[in-house]
Amino acid sequence: MDGQGYGDHLNSYREMSAFDMEIRMAESKARVAEILERFDLPEDDFIEGFPDLAKQAQELPDGPTLSD
Repeated sequence: MDGQGYGDHLNSYREMSAFDMEIRMAESKARVAEILERFDLPEDDFIEGFPDLAKQAQELPDGPTLSD
């Protein structure tokens, strides 16, 4: 798990683990966007701090969000 230096957004190992798990389990780009918003993590910081997760997210379908 990357994300070194992003303590302003993800404050603990537990929060980082939850973030990582949710991104890996996301079924659409829309869901990833919801997760980033909930964790208050700008997309640019996500791409820079978590390049492997960002690449995985880019391969997801656009799909509906959970609230749809």
